[in-house]
Amino acid sequence: MEEKGCCNQVQTTSCCSGSELSTDESTIINPKNPKKTISKDDINKIKEIASELGIVSIGYTKLSDDVFLNDDNLEYQNAIVLTMPIGMDIINEDPGMESQKLNDKLYKKFGKATYLISDELRKLGYETQVGHPREELTDFSTLGQDAGLGYIGKSGLLITPELASRVKVSAILTSIENLPFNEFNEYEWIREYCKRCSKCIKACPELALLEKEDKSDKAYLIEERCIGCSDGCTYCIESCPFYEKGYDWVKSKQDKIDNKLKK
Repeated sequence: MEEKGCCNQVQTTSCCSGSELSTDESTIINPKNPKKTISKDDINKIKEIASELGIVSIGYTKLSDDVFLNDDNLEYQNAIVLTMPIGMDIINEDPGMESQKLNDKLYKKFGKATYLISDELRKLGYETQVGHPREELTDFSTLGQDAGLGYIGKSGLLITPELASRVKVSAILTSIENLPFNEFNEYEWIREYCKRCSKCIKACPELALLEKEDKSDKAYLIEERCIGCSDGCTYCIESCPFYEKGYDWVKSKQDKIDNKLKK
């Protein structure tokens, strides 16, 4: 089984920064008699709050065996998955101290937003556990894929239709049983495109991404070489056709390839 890391990428070594647990920023304690089912009104309320806090997309999934990084810390089996954009200020900044400062600022903002949404759920009577975007509580890329928010690309990052892999992912684990769970992922075709594309591998200045012998849709990540966690590097994101050309352009290209193969 392939090991996952804090950068949400497949790796062969231990995790870089981000493995430390963040301070619990909850201001509301979990209810003593929590609700197990959520109303449509409450779901819509959470969506509105999430949008106001800068959340790009929100999805729901049951936790699969693939997402467990530290089983002992997972209190609930259902997840509300959130994404927030990586700002263009980070993308435009060369890897280094300034880029990492901006990256840390984003993690702080996203973490705070995740806690605020969790607190609102607790106010409404639901149990929650926050998966801060910088913690190793669970594999966030797989959660995002399972929730139907996108699909994991060759770099190991979640590719979304809105922003390609220019997103961070967090989660709120909960005991709510009737979330509108995703049953079908319309972005599975991304896997076939990524099998042929290796631009993220070629773009890595540290040779942290390595092509597998079978040239599959996933690359190996050598974690100690990756400077995404230490210097805010985003070269693998910038080189991706989904970022450079856009989701619709890549989808159109893949559709043409599929049509040729059918003939």
